[in-house]
Amino acid sequence: MVASDDLYVFYDTETTGLDINFSQIIQIGCVLTDSNFNVLEELNLSSKVLPWIVPSPDAFLVHKQTECLESGQSHFEMMKSLRDKWLSWGKEKNLIFVSYNGHRFDEELVRRQFYWNLFEPYITNTNGNRRLDLMSLFQIIGNFYSSKIKVPQDEDKNISLKLTDLAEENNISVENAHDAIVDCMLMVNLTKKIKKHAPEALEAAVKGSSKNGNIELTKSSPFSILGEIYRKKKYIYPVISCGQNPNQTNQVALIDLYFDPKKMFDMSDYELSEQFGAGGGLKTISINKSIPLMPANKISNIDEFLDSPLKLLESRAQQVNENTDFQNRICELLSINQREYPPNKYLEQKVYERFPSNSDKLWMERFEISTWAEKAKLLNGFEDERYRELSQRLINYLKPEFSSNKEQDNYHEFLKERLLTNGPWKMTLEKAISRTNSLKIEAEENKEQEKLEIINSLLNHYQEKKSFSEL
Repeated sequence: MVASDDLYVFYDTETTGLDINFSQIIQIGCVLTDSNFNVLEELNLSSKVLPWIVPSPDAFLVHKQTECLESGQSHFEMMKSLRDKWLSWGKEKNLIFVSYNGHRFDEELVRRQFYWNLFEPYITNTNGNRRLDLMSLFQIIGNFYSSKIKVPQDEDKNISLKLTDLAEENNISVENAHDAIVDCMLMVNLTKKIKKHAPEALEAAVKGSSKNGNIELTKSSPFSILGEIYRKKKYIYPVISCGQNPNQTNQVALIDLYFDPKKMFDMSDYELSEQFGAGGGLKTISINKSIPLMPANKISNIDEFLDSPLKLLESRAQQVNENTDFQNRICELLSINQREYPPNKYLEQKVYERFPSNSDKLWMERFEISTWAEKAKLLNGFEDERYRELSQRLINYLKPEFSSNKEQDNYHEFLKERLLTNGPWKMTLEKAISRTNSLKIEAEENKEQEKLEIINSLLNHYQEKKSFSEL
């Protein structure tokens, strides 16, 4: 059963674009519920678009949040309000943060934008809090419980995991979807249905909201079932854990029990390493994220989903569990075959570069409670250059009167770079204006008045930023 002493925070964001490093959250909605998914409190926050962000016209035609182009509280104040509310909700009980595709998108944005504003990025998975991606749960539902919870599928058996499609298929109104609070309520109502009709699936997902819970799932007896939906198709694998990376403990290896493990036991290290990846008998997962994983014995009609006899798969799982030499070899291979990434160039990309020192954590607390005049004098007290640069950026755009002439000049050059030049932020004013003008022609031809109003608001916003950048 789902633990009754947990509270759930369903949250969703609306953003200026799709890039997790350089897009801005302009609206975030949160719904706090009890373990029966009764709503206890709602939070709806928004902010004005930052001076260096070029909003994507396509994003705004979806969520229609044009008010943020001209007005609203600062991004700093929005993220501070979010941080404060989440911390207050978690004072008495542990929180499970629920998003939809959030482990790829929404949560990555939230973490980065806490970091931009010198707040703790890891609220969702520290101090007893956990996180659950509802999209992962719906992969389980789509594979094993579609007779109980409807999952949209076309005549070619292509499955849709879009939140609005799932809601519509289950007779949940999607009016005003793509508003953050509305999308949160879609998630709440879908989760209620799952609790009622497929509670064992929800129980597995809640267990998998922590690292230790995911490890338990990978070691389920007699074995586990990985039920993925990839490119709209179902893929089912009977699996068991067979190793963990000693250097990166979030990485765990699973063996696909459709493969004969005895053959793998006899392979060389090189041959074993080739079993990782598409078509091979070994898979890696990240246990710090939601995984579409279920204990096989929790699926009542499991035989219907297996391509090999249950007894054979149980025997293979036992062989893997008993072969500690094989498990040790897998652990060693994982530690050797680590991917190396080039260093990140831009400040926004460096959230995971390292944790702040204890000294910098204390300095952040002092920075937050100080006046802006005092903040300007505290910048150089940070040991980490990332926080010196982030704090200077905050002062430059919120309280420029406390910036030196040199810093104001540097800030203006930074704005010109982000607004006018190509980079990993992808959207420039030139690209945005060109794209928006193309969309305007289409909207005029189709006489789409609402779209035209959004487009004209965007063009005015771009022109203001262009004029400022040319000063």
